[in-house]
Amino acid sequence: MIIFKTMENNLSRISAKDIVYKQIKEKIIKSFLEPGQPIVNKELGNELAISRTPLREALQRLEVEGLVVRNSNGTFCVSPISIKECKELFVMRSKLEGILIRDAIDNLTEEHIGHLSYLTKMVKLNARLEDYTDTENLGGKFHSAIYSISDNTTVVNIIFQLNDRINRYRHLAHKHFVDIKTSSDEHEVILNYMIKGDKVNAELEIEKHIINAMKVAIKAVENYESVNKSDRKSK
Repeated sequence: MIIFKTMENNLSRISAKDIVYKQIKEKIIKSFLEPGQPIVNKELGNELAISRTPLREALQRLEVEGLVVRNSNGTFCVSPISIKECKELFVMRSKLEGILIRDAIDNLTEEHIGHLSYLTKMVKLNARLEDYTDTENLGGKFHSAIYSISDNTTVVNIIFQLNDRINRYRHLAHKHFVDIKTSSDEHEVILNYMIKGDKVNAELEIEKHIINAMKVAIKAVENYESVNKSDRKSK
């Protein structure tokens, strides 16, 4: 019974730490905590109803992931954004997905093709309905399916480390009303090359697809910087 209680307590502590980590990360990715914003531990702890220790551990984990920065006095702030970082992240992802799509083509089955075809059709349907949230979610599932089919755990893990930082820029585009082009046609072209077993063109198309997303993200950063500059001048 004592052993059971100890395990239960440890699980509770782990759960609290993981929950607060995910909550803070979501706030950063969705710009509820804005780039460069100081993180006041006491205020954030009160808001999330969490004690100091799991909050500090969550912030340390986010620091490793590049989403928060530790100041010289030991406090934290949200990592800034920049066009330079945006380009680096998206270009890296484009190259990594080029590797994954080649591996995925080697492993492609009829069942995989059916699943990818379904996702492509749903992306197009939601794009026509101008439901951009579901369009992006389904597009993400299309990419995730390619990751899974590739069976390249090493590269997939690297992409997952990049994706949270990339998603900051994508959410910023929504927040600053950047016109986000639907990518339904691009997904269809990528899938057609996969079905044909054409690794060269499949790789080229998926890289181009991600670079197009990068251009939208850069526009979002420019809009964000412009708004902030105007706000500073008006104060």
